[in-house]
Amino acid sequence: MKKFPYLGTVLRILATILIIAILLNILNLEEISSTLRSSDLDFVTAATLLAILYIPLASIRLKLFLFVNELNISFKDCFRATMCGLALNLFLPTRGGDFAKLAYLRKRDQPSWARLVSTAVLERGCDILSLGIIGFTSSLGIGLFDASIANGTLIAIVALCLVFLPKLNSIPILGKHLDGFSSSLTRAYQSKTLFFYCFLASFICWMINSSMMGCLIKSFDHSITFFHAFSVTPPSIIAGIIPVSLWGVGTRDGALVFFLQDFTASKNAISAGFLYTVIAYWLLGLLGLPFLASFRGKIRYLRNNRNIHKHKQ
Repeated sequence: MKKFPYLGTVLRILATILIIAILLNILNLEEISSTLRSSDLDFVTAATLLAILYIPLASIRLKLFLFVNELNISFKDCFRATMCGLALNLFLPTRGGDFAKLAYLRKRDQPSWARLVSTAVLERGCDILSLGIIGFTSSLGIGLFDASIANGTLIAIVALCLVFLPKLNSIPILGKHLDGFSSSLTRAYQSKTLFFYCFLASFICWMINSSMMGCLIKSFDHSITFFHAFSVTPPSIIAGIIPVSLWGVGTRDGALVFFLQDFTASKNAISAGFLYTVIAYWLLGLLGLPFLASFRGKIRYLRNNRNIHKHKQ
């Protein structure tokens, strides 16, 4: 892999092209283009505003997850880290920016990586659990059983992982290297009230995100309810996280087509999935780029000053 450092990216580009080609085999490009032009701009605007609202809410969520891990980081720094994470999602697969953003909170080698990694895992776990609960209750309520099975499975897997992860330090040989990580998670679980607020913050963030998807689907088909959107958004987002394409293009759209096949035309689901990529990845990522560039410039400045100082000594 060292000889081919960009092999993963090349493979994801090829997979994206292949998936898009398969989708276009179902619908021609002109039909999708026509569908996009016919979108209800009021709903698209609402989805965009919800995406903007997501940014400060995600920053509050991050601050709470850090605080439950006994890390008192300012909202300003959490906001900057969140913006850097959104920018990094443009370049990293599986929404890797959601993990990498925590690296931008380190100052003078603090907090420890064990604390930051456990915070990232806990945040991601609660995010997926929130998505599963939103999807399961909605799909069960409207009788969308394929989606309820997918969402229920998601809940079970994530719940088991969250229970098992604090016990990783008990694994022979490997466990001693994970003690800091496991201890950090255990400490977070002990603050039950604060942990509940963390989960509630995750739940609200993904309700906003699911509502955004709902607006995008309704922009092409007004007969679709938000319950339908809440039912299909979780498995579609999880499908989009699978690192086989760029930004989940194709995999997320394909999941939307599958779960909504009895309720709306495929062209509507594909168009909604495309606009979700434009707003949730490209727009928010572009908004985060100045923060990412500023931080990287600051790091280079500090490194240069450190090297000059060492040279003088």
